[in-house]
Amino acid sequence: MNVGIFGGSFDPPHCAHLRIAEFARSNFGLELILWVPAYDPPHKSQKQLSQYQDRLGMVRAAIADYGHYRVSDIESTIERPTYTIRMLDALRERYPDADFYLILGSDSLKQFHTWMRPDVIARRVQILVYPRAGYLVGETDLPEYLRGRVQFMEAPEIAISAEHIRSRFSGGQPVRHLVSDDVHSYIAKHRLYGGYNNCKESDT
Repeated sequence: MNVGIFGGSFDPPHCAHLRIAEFARSNFGLELILWVPAYDPPHKSQKQLSQYQDRLGMVRAAIADYGHYRVSDIESTIERPTYTIRMLDALRERYPDADFYLILGSDSLKQFHTWMRPDVIARRVQILVYPRAGYLVGETDLPEYLRGRVQFMEAPEIAISAEHIRSRFSGGQPVRHLVSDDVHSYIAKHRLYGGYNNCKESDT
């Protein structure tokens, strides 16, 4: 089975995440995409993130209507910090027969050499890269261990960021065009991002 691994903070998951996941699924023959909210990422402080259970809950809300997507809590079960290599080891135990495809933005690919054991990761997965504004990466920019292991998605560049959504929400500005209704409802219900008194359910 071809299984995509789509990791991230997902704080919150937004419409661009859904477009990226669907583009990867349909264009690379992925039978399942695991959405993996980061638990204790080495590149971010926990103080920068919403609670893990809330980010897990928002992803569940975002993908509830998609049969080929599944949220995974794998990162909450592994040693911290939750390096990608540790996450892959744990997923291999759950999906021993899967061919894994790691879905990354071009910004993450730029920093890939700083990850723990990047050469080992590259041997274990195919890497699917979607374009992020300001981060141009081509085949000739790759180190030797990534040659032949990276496929670039010919997807439209999507500039939506979770930080922008959080800022709009806290400022009482509309966000329904950026997140699904179910994610918006979760944010409002759980009073995330400090904007629940201003950003009403009826915004457009």
